[in-house]
Amino acid sequence: MTYQFDKGKRVAVDSTPPSSKSSSNAEGTPNKSTTSEAWEHFIQLSSDPLHPRSKCRYCGKEYKCGFHKGTSNLLGHIRERCLKYPGRARVDKKQKTLSYKPVKIGEPCSLVSTTYNVEACREAIAKFVIKDEMSFRVVEGEGFKVPSRTTIARDILQLYKKTKKDLTDFFVSSHQRVCLTTDTWTSAQNLCYMCLTAHFIDDNWTLHKKILNFCQVADHKGETIGRQIETCLLDWGIERVFTVTVDNASSNDGVVFYLSKVVNNWNSAILGGQNMHLRCSAHILNLIVAEGLKEYHQSISKIRNVFKAYAEREKISSNKLLCLDVVTRWNSTFFMLEAAEKYEKVFDRLELHDAQYIREFCLNEPKTCPSSIDWEYARYFIKFLKVFHDATLTFSGSLYVTSNNFLRQLCLIHTQLQAWRDSKDLFLKIMAENMKKKYDKYWGNYETINPYLFVSILLEPRHKERFLRYCFVVLFGEFKANELVVKVRNNLHSLYEEYKLLYGDDVEVMDAVNDEKDLEVDTEVDARQMFDLGYMGILKDNIFVECKTEVDLYLLESCENLENESFDVLDWWKINSSKYPILSYVARDILAMPVSTVASESAFSTGGRVLDPHRCSLSTRTVEALICTQNWLRSTPINFDEAIDEIEHIETEILGADKNIFDEA
Repeated sequence: MTYQFDKGKRVAVDSTPPSSKSSSNAEGTPNKSTTSEAWEHFIQLSSDPLHPRSKCRYCGKEYKCGFHKGTSNLLGHIRERCLKYPGRARVDKKQKTLSYKPVKIGEPCSLVSTTYNVEACREAIAKFVIKDEMSFRVVEGEGFKVPSRTTIARDILQLYKKTKKDLTDFFVSSHQRVCLTTDTWTSAQNLCYMCLTAHFIDDNWTLHKKILNFCQVADHKGETIGRQIETCLLDWGIERVFTVTVDNASSNDGVVFYLSKVVNNWNSAILGGQNMHLRCSAHILNLIVAEGLKEYHQSISKIRNVFKAYAEREKISSNKLLCLDVVTRWNSTFFMLEAAEKYEKVFDRLELHDAQYIREFCLNEPKTCPSSIDWEYARYFIKFLKVFHDATLTFSGSLYVTSNNFLRQLCLIHTQLQAWRDSKDLFLKIMAENMKKKYDKYWGNYETINPYLFVSILLEPRHKERFLRYCFVVLFGEFKANELVVKVRNNLHSLYEEYKLLYGDDVEVMDAVNDEKDLEVDTEVDARQMFDLGYMGILKDNIFVECKTEVDLYLLESCENLENESFDVLDWWKINSSKYPILSYVARDILAMPVSTVASESAFSTGGRVLDPHRCSLSTRTVEALICTQNWLRSTPINFDEAIDEIEHIETEILGADKNIFDEA
């Protein structure tokens, strides 16, 4: 194609040799053997060669497209949009189809009418990617062929915004008071992230854990993190903060101090925010155990340095896998010893039959192979560390109430340390002494523990004052126990009076007031009835004097059965909230307190999987959308330990089946 100028205008002249031209018919359709099938349905318009256009044969719709351009838009028009194309299937979008309703195993199948919805399908795909932590590229796999990864990324952000708006509306409308946990983490991108999690109990007495933000912060300084949390709370419309649970980093003191001032300025702090700071119990426990295990006993070293062998010959009935421990994590040492102890006979057999084992561990002086005494020490360690391991699991819960279990675990730890301090074994005695020093730093005095944790015992219907006093006797002695019980009771009264000012207008306060009508005696009854009614009036008057508030009435009632394993403290308060309308508000906030920051730290595990070395290019906004939305959509987090255990169990079954097949053959 060349151009000539005629009277100042440029005119196109076809200079292509006849042999080089593509053959086409009179309607402008090119040769079918060398072009897209789209040209069977479109006519080439050649009026302007610089901007070629094509027209649909059926509806006349024009598109900007020529022979040598892409034809995807033309094919899309024929397949999806052209209403006059005779070969296109006629589908009524309102027409429903029959399909089987999803049911659980054992339930009968049933047919239901459904309608295909494109938006619902895309949202389901977005939830699939978020919940199961799939790559965006999964939708472009060979067996998927649905919207591109870019479209899915947009859908995920849209789902994040929609779900966040629903949560924000809830916080704003309900004026929900929350307990916060926060922690920081450095990703593979070398970026500092902060996770902020809200814990609260709703009007239906259901405990919730919601990750509010997983955002980038400039540094780990207390004021920087405090300002970021303030920004997040304003964005969510949250003003009522009860406690903030953080680990023992020095910068976190500045975080809580800054937040307490902010919440006080919002006029929403309880008792001036003086008890807002709650230290992570799991972190303190880790410091205590690490202090005692600074210098490992040689028995642990011996067991760590040998390997599992000959297990099948000894027919050990245990599914425990021998695992190596991590020196910086005491709980891994517990797992290692717990698993290795099952294989004591195996190590004894190695000493008799394995030449390499003998050369490496038995010929040295002194021997480095574990002896019977070493195994006895290992059993001591297992028993000792199990107390701390169980306490860590209790403190780390996020789907159940933990504040009412704190004091019991504290007493168990205290008792264990005291027993080991009195041990005749010098090593155990020294180790317990080292742990007790760290224990006393954080939990040795009543004043170093957040008083709300003791109030939670009074609000536990199975415990109340009798259990609180017993725990104080164990921890601080008989002399101080009564004094401390009075302090805790006064703290509960202070909270009650504060909440009475906040919620007294919203509920019918049931504080006892003398009613003279109840003491009136009917003059028409006989003497016996007059005497009995008068005495009952005196009794009622005494009850009113003793029970001036809901707190007094609640504490006066007998405790629930401690042996009832099915007892649920939230269900109890849900049933009795009408009886104690103000005190129930106190219980909602006290029982919602998390005693550890594990809820926020667990988000970093998700963050590590989302931001693995192969996905470091994700923006901080996308990372926050993925982690937060997964938390909002999932009822429970992914448990990779359980998944691995399940895989190992399946592999064992498969190997066992294969072995049986070969044996039969």
